[in-house]
Amino acid sequence: MWILAIIFFQCILNVFSEDLRSSLYFVNASVQEVVFASTTGTSVPCPAVGVPPASLRWYLATGEEIYDVPGIRHVHPNGTLQIFHFNPSSFSNLIHDNTYYCTAENPSGKIRSQDVHIKAVLREPYTVRVEDQKAMRGNVAVFKCIIPASVEAYITVVSWEKDTVSINVQTPRFLITSTGALYILDVQNEDGLYNYRCMTRHRYTGETRQSNSARLFVSDPTNSAPTILDGFERREVMTSHRVELPCKASGHPAPKYRWLKDNRPLEPDTRFRQSVTGLLIERAQSSDTGNYVCEVWNSYGNAEVVGRLQVKEPLKAVVSPKKVKGSVGSQVSLSCSVSGSEEYELSWYRNGEIIYPGNSVRMTGNNRENLVMAGMAKSDGGAYQCFARNGKMSTQDFVQVILEDGTPKIISSFSEKVFGTNEFVSLFCTVKGTPEPRVTWTLDDEPVIRDSRHRIGHYTNQEGHVVSHLNISQTTGPDGGVYRCICNNSAGAVSYQARINGLPAYDQ
Repeated sequence: MWILAIIFFQCILNVFSEDLRSSLYFVNASVQEVVFASTTGTSVPCPAVGVPPASLRWYLATGEEIYDVPGIRHVHPNGTLQIFHFNPSSFSNLIHDNTYYCTAENPSGKIRSQDVHIKAVLREPYTVRVEDQKAMRGNVAVFKCIIPASVEAYITVVSWEKDTVSINVQTPRFLITSTGALYILDVQNEDGLYNYRCMTRHRYTGETRQSNSARLFVSDPTNSAPTILDGFERREVMTSHRVELPCKASGHPAPKYRWLKDNRPLEPDTRFRQSVTGLLIERAQSSDTGNYVCEVWNSYGNAEVVGRLQVKEPLKAVVSPKKVKGSVGSQVSLSCSVSGSEEYELSWYRNGEIIYPGNSVRMTGNNRENLVMAGMAKSDGGAYQCFARNGKMSTQDFVQVILEDGTPKIISSFSEKVFGTNEFVSLFCTVKGTPEPRVTWTLDDEPVIRDSRHRIGHYTNQEGHVVSHLNISQTTGPDGGVYRCICNNSAGAVSYQARINGLPAYDQ
């Protein structure tokens, strides 16, 4: 089976919930295109792992959950989507050339994979051909394998023959380029005595083709301006990969070459090398993107090749913060930073469902990269994903939002007591809650006024609980009454009260 999987960088998705003691993640979320031959069919896994085991489902990009079609399409219990082999007459765009995604769900939440375009390639008749060429002795000749546009994306030139002998790297003066062209350097009269053919292979069906035979007509050198034999108009390459920009011309005297990028001569760079076929760039960088001109000249004229190189970075999304633990009723803010392209569409998902702006949901930023949600309900917890898409490229990142009942709860507090005149009295309340509660004090329902005798303070202990204290020095009769500590945050409020009594003067 021949399957092409276009791979872009994608970190492993991992969702973990401390409260639920469960986990959920994709072990491979990078396959974004699967091309297969109709004669073989294909299987596409949704490789999710979860504790407890995750429920795996497949959907069309429209959001419609797919169903089994006997003998045509089937989802296995392990989450693998299988498309069976089929006859060309049974081709259906809905099944055989469509975009799918899968979801994985367990108590941690629900996450969805990137879109996967699944495309079947039908076996169809085609021929490849080579045209006769002319070259002057001592010059260069270029043969190209001409492939029909309808199948060009799937066909690879695997070899060239001179008569029935295969041409390889050891063959003197002969060179096969990365694009499949055949170069004959320092053309000799004897090169015109042979037939030249190319051989191709279909990457998915495995079919091979042999072209017609073509001849090289060799002539004596005559003074002439350069004529372009091989060039390019556009090349695309991923960062860190190698790319070749072809530029080859015939002419007499032998032409000279000079390369420019964005109308400036190429700056010295050890990654750039001019070869007999053109310009070779090793470990391409995004800064190499630009318009390239190959100037060719001799004493009788000049010519040029003009083309654009686009160096593409894998899209990468990073959601921050990486862990969110809040309380019911609180506000949650998430941010998604995207690199690899300045042009992309950004979407937010909660438990696999797209999020739209609303009364309690705001999205800010040029690309809606900031998500702000107010008044979070318990059901709003789960997996939040940021998706960035640019054409066939996409990426995603996630954060697990855990919402607790953060209503303040008093852990320990003061009790009723009796004090005498000029004594020191200390009252305290220890409270927990999310977010951290604020504590205020009242005496007989009136706020306690801070002064030189009434001191209020608080600190957070090792358990993360807030300890608030009210210290009263040199007590007097009016200090007696009902004291209340009131604890509140965005999730709610709680209070505790007890009476503090002063001894009558005759009892002291």
